Parts: sequence; structure tokens; C-alpha cells
Amino acid sequence: MEKPQIIYIMSAKFKFPDTGIYRCFDEAGKIIYPDQHHFLAQQDGKNALHPLSYTFVTNNNAKTSDNISVKCVKDNNTGLIWEIKSTNQADVNFVEKKYTHHEAETDYINNLNKEKYGGFNDWRLPNKDELRSIIDYGRMNPAINTEYFQNIKIGLYWCAETYQMQDCMGWGIFTGYGSATAISKQVKQYAIAVRAGYNNDFGNCNSSRFVDNGDGTVTDKTTGLMWQQGDNPRMNWFETLKYCQNLILAGYSDWRLPNIKELNTILNLNRNDGWWYYKDFFPIDNLIPPLLHYFSSSLFNGDFVWVTNFNYGYDGYYAGKMSPLLSRAVRNVEERPVAQIFKLPDTGQTKCFDNNGNILKSTKNTLFEGQNGDFVIHPVSYKKIANGGIELDDNTLSNKNWLMTKDVNTGLMWEIKSNDKEALNPVNELYNLKEAYEHIHKLNKYNYGGFSDWRMPNREELRSIVLYNDDIPAINTEFFPETQTDFYWSDNKYAQNKNMQWGIYFGYGCSICYSSHKFYYVRSVRGGYNPVFRNPSQNNYTIHSEGIVTDKNTGLMWMRDDPGEMSLTDALNFCKKLKLGGYKDWRLPSMKELASIVDLSFPNGNWFNKEIFPTIQTKPLGFYWSATTYQGTFGWGVNFQFGYDGYYADKKNGKYCFKPVRNLY
Repeated sequence: MEKPQIIYIMSAKFKFPDTGIYRCFDEAGKIIYPDQHHFLAQQDGKNALHPLSYTFVTNNNAKTSDNISVKCVKDNNTGLIWEIKSTNQADVNFVEKKYTHHEAETDYINNLNKEKYGGFNDWRLPNKDELRSIIDYGRMNPAINTEYFQNIKIGLYWCAETYQMQDCMGWGIFTGYGSATAISKQVKQYAIAVRAGYNNDFGNCNSSRFVDNGDGTVTDKTTGLMWQQGDNPRMNWFETLKYCQNLILAGYSDWRLPNIKELNTILNLNRNDGWWYYKDFFPIDNLIPPLLHYFSSSLFNGDFVWVTNFNYGYDGYYAGKMSPLLSRAVRNVEERPVAQIFKLPDTGQTKCFDNNGNILKSTKNTLFEGQNGDFVIHPVSYKKIANGGIELDDNTLSNKNWLMTKDVNTGLMWEIKSNDKEALNPVNELYNLKEAYEHIHKLNKYNYGGFSDWRMPNREELRSIVLYNDDIPAINTEFFPETQTDFYWSDNKYAQNKNMQWGIYFGYGCSICYSSHKFYYVRSVRGGYNPVFRNPSQNNYTIHSEGIVTDKNTGLMWMRDDPGEMSLTDALNFCKKLKLGGYKDWRLPSMKELASIVDLSFPNGNWFNKEIFPTIQTKPLGFYWSATTYQGTFGWGVNFQFGYDGYYADKKNGKYCFKPVRNLY
């Protein structure tokens, strides 16, 4: 018999917000970037669908980028409009003011509506799911985006609902971490008001939003989630992730463990029949209170799991990964996009040369085979971006609409300077380091490009947009116009002198340091597919017994030990013939790849991680070959004695160390 088609009527605009978690962890709590087919990719950090997104609004719902005059913030996923607390003690919504539950839902809300705060008179106290929807579980103290939700205190904020086990208590959410708890209604706590929204059923205890599909699944028309109707056996968290990944139910194989926001949407806060479940849709056979904790896919600080207790209605971040707990799988009715993968961009070098600087038409079967110009792995690729992240045609020239450039390989979005001297970011403006950070703060304050998460790039992020093709400036000026042939600040201090700061000189692409009091250029950045790219404190190396090291941050595999000093042609030939770890596609690294293993934190007095690469040589010169050449006559490379890099190696007569590399994918 053919399975009947069920049509779900869901809000076209409403999108259930993600948790804000973007990291994944292995069994030891180490940050990883699992392949989408690995069971650890079931984690919350690998399953983004609707990233947290907000817009400032003024009176009567007018959008603005000026957060000085702003009174409200709109959640672009849910359509909910939230008040922004005031620091003025005379204002109706003074940030330090606390209320009993009754005062919050009556006096406070009535005063906001009487004053028509923000131009509206339909303010109300949020329900529990609404308040949780703005929690950012990737942050803490507070677990909320304070660029938009300004002046939020770390404390308990009232929800509209009563705690049904004791009606003298009310629900609240702790903004320090995002946990929900019940507390006496007579205790004064904070309050934040909300209004509007794309879906009036969101967060309301209304069983009509559920559809029993008759095949062991239940669909929630409000959130767009399909749930496993029954429970799974008690397992530890890792076993649960594998179980959900392998689950085939009702003809679907894309089941996963729900995140903490999703899991809490199936709590019945009315506690009908003395149970926190919607019993008509989710059976509770053979479940024994009080240990009815259910796993989510969300981790707290990489060490503990967020769980919900369906015996008392609470949630918390206190569960160990090895605890045997319950679970219920979920999938999206809406198709999830494939997660973007970080790719270290190529250098842009496409030519090969002999030792005298002559261009070679082909290096195949010659001494010069394996130069940077021989391999194209992740070609440089960019998109021009307008306000709000909207892609523009590549032929767009006007700075009026073109505010940003996105790197297709890394996901990094870069600021484009303006020719308008009165703009936030005029093209020829110079800054000392303190002023450079102030410039970035100003971009965030005024929501430049529709975003408020701009930051200073680290050194290797900045290097990622360098072109090593001998152009001056060393960058694609079609996508980065008006780039100066000069030094640009990075976020990395020079470890041997805290008054010095690393950066990139865009005349050639080399990294150098300057005093933080000097005046140079800055180009801010945001986003990125790999948030920990070249953050030494979060390296992702794995040592293998075959004498190789993998770096999942860059997708590269390295020979752990060094072959010794050789000429450039001998080093190229060594890599071409190398068979190691069962692989025979080894090569000399590009300049960008080689620079990625420099550790700017200077651990134990080394510019590299000696535990990972124990044989790196720092004397007499500490210089290592890359496959990248400069004007055909010199070789680019890294100096591991000083942490610098340059293009001064004599290709013809020089003999230096090197590190073979290959790509993981």
C-alpha cells in the first residue's frame, strides 16, 4: 500500500534558530573538524541550518545600523522583536531593575505599552522557548550576543510560564550559560520584553502543532522538525551519536541527535496528567522516574553534555559523555545544506622556472617538476558582497553597494575600503595598533555591512589573501581594490617583544613585525568556515605511527621528521619519489602551507610545536624551502629560528631543510 502524502503547513518566514555552537570535539575534548560521514559529525557544532542573525530597529520597526538611537533588536529567524535595556535609571526599562514574576508580567509590561516603547504597545513577557531562542550556547557569561542585546545582565530572566509542579514558582532562564530553572515568583529577577514574531504558535503548549505520521514519527509544524516517536535504549553520548546516525526510520536515513534548543521544544510545560511529555504523541512506556534525562547534541565547553530532564522539566549542562542516558532522534523536514569545508587557498602562482629564472613551458620529468606552479588545489576565488551578505555580480565596481569581499575557500568575509573620506573606513587611513582596534570596534558599533562581529585578522588569515605571483601589490586588486603596497596589522603579538605586532607586507606578501606605536593599515575580517584557523592554542595535529602528522585545521599531512638539507631541485625530487604512510603523492609545500605550521605563541622558546615536529632545525639559519618562487630566481621559505619568512633563498646554489606535505582531501 502506498504511503499517504502528508502536507505540513508551516510559517514561510519562521526559522528555528541554531544554538550558536560551531565547534566539535573528540572523545578527549579536543577540537576537531569531522568529515560529514563520521559519527562525531552528529554533534551540534556540525549541524548549522539557521545561524543566529539580528537587525537593529528603531521606532515603528524601521531598520538602522546606528545602535546609538536603537531601542529594539529583531531576530531575523523568528521575527521576534526584543527591547534593548537602558542604562538610564529614569527610563522605564532600566537595566538594573528587578521584578517579582507578577510585577514583570503586569506592571513592567503595562508601563512599556503605556509609553509605546519603540513605537509599539503590544509588548509581553516571552515564553520559555522564545527566551531560549536568543541564547547563544557558543558564548558564556553572558550566553547572548551583547553587540545586539546590549546591557544584558548575567542572571535569571523571567519567562511567562508558571512551574506546574509548584504554582508558586515560575520559569526563568539564566543568561550566564543558558540553562532553564524554576524559582519562587516572589524573588525579584530581571525581565526582558518581546513582541511580534513570524509564528504565534512558537513556544506555546499547543498539541495541535504535532502530527502523528503513523509510521513511528511525529512532525512539529511550528519548528519544522520530525521526531522519532519512541525512545532509544540508554547509551553513553558517543553510542547515542552513532545510533542516531545509523537509524533508518519511516524511510529516512538523515536522523540525528537534537540540539538543546530543539530538545526543549517537546517539553509540555502545562504538565498535563502529571507528565512533561505530550503523551498522545510520545509514548512513555517503561520509563522509570526520576532519572529521565535525555541527551542533546550540544556540548558545554567541550567536556559536558547539555541534557533535559523530562521528569522535572529542567535542563542543564552537567551530564558526562559516558553517562547512560535516554535519547530521541530528530530530522529536519526542511533540507539541511551541506556544511562548507575550509580550504587553504592556493598562492596564485601558475608559472615554473629553471634556476636562471627562465619560464618553463613544462616541468614534467625534469629537475624542476613539483614547483608551486605545477599544482592547483584550491584556486583563489572571491565573491563581491553587499549589505546584509547579498552576493553581487563580479563586474560590480561601485563602492556604494560593494562593501565586502568573501573568500570562497575560507569563508572569510573582508572589509572593502571606501574612497569616501567621510566613510567609516576611508581607503588611505593609517592607524597605530590601538587605533586599528578602535576602527574595528567602530565598524561593529555601526553594524558595517549588516554585521557586528568584525575583528582583526590573525597573521595567516591575512596571508590567505596574498597572491605570490609577483604582482605588486601582492593581492587580487579586482576584489581588493586600493590595497596599499605596505604593512597591514594582524591580531598576533610578537612573542619576544610585546610592543611589536605581526602583520603582512602587501608589497610582496612576507610577514614582518612593527612597533605597535607605528602607523599602518588595517583590513578587518569576519566569519570563516574554520573559526580556529591558525590559532596555536587550538591546533588540531594528530601524530601517526608511520612518521606522519595530520593537521585537520588545514587538511594537510606532513612528514614528521626532516630529510635534511638539500638544494631546491633535490628537495623537489625527494618529495616526488617519497613513499611514506602508504602514500606517494608527496610534494614540497606552498608558501601558505609552510607558514601554517609556524606557531606564533612561541612555545618553549620555539616558533613551532616541538612535540609535533621534533626535528625542525633552527641553526645555522633555520630556513626551510617552499615550492613557491619569487621572480623566478629566489625561493620563498620560512625561517624557524626567528618566525619570519621571505623570498631570499638562492635557488641555484642554496641548500636548506624542507618538509614534505600532501593533501588529506
